[in-house]
Amino acid sequence: MNRPDEPRDGPFAPADTPGDEARLMSLARTQPEAFAPLYERYFPRVYAYCLRRVDETQEAEDLCSQVFIRALAGLHGYHGGLVSAWLFQIAHNVVVNHYRARRVAVALEEYDAADDSASERFEKVEASRLVDTLLAALPDDQRDLLALSVDAGLTSEEAGAALGKSAGAVRVQLHRIVKQLRQRYTLLTGEESR
Repeated sequence: MNRPDEPRDGPFAPADTPGDEARLMSLARTQPEAFAPLYERYFPRVYAYCLRRVDETQEAEDLCSQVFIRALAGLHGYHGGLVSAWLFQIAHNVVVNHYRARRVAVALEEYDAADDSASERFEKVEASRLVDTLLAALPDDQRDLLALSVDAGLTSEEAGAALGKSAGAVRVQLHRIVKQLRQRYTLLTGEESR
């Protein structure tokens, strides 16, 4: 067995190309340990996607675990194509099911008007809340696309494959979403967004 700091070789070598990923997926159907390099490669991106959607580390960790458990259990459901798209489709479904099962309440932070640093923090929190409100007002498909592109770091091709769209359609939709968010932010605050 290799130590964590040693490079892997043999049949479970890290996946560097889509062909390597497909090979590991095929192997993982009979040897689940072959999925380990894919887990290591995609865990940070799947976790970032989940964290962006739920905004709590513990929940994001739980959801991320569910994604990879479902991926391992559903290896037979992978029929080729980009592994990233397949995994993020699972991640999307896990997050949607999470919200269907439970409604999240947002607590308000306390504000001490006498404290200057509290006042500055309040302004930052309010600006952040405004952005969160603008994002929350977007339709689910637009929020998902932003999360896949920004938080998960998927390319337009990967995000398109996960959502059943072309890479060009993803780029156009992202451009429109960002433009719309900037316009709304400017309208509400009177200042340009960063």
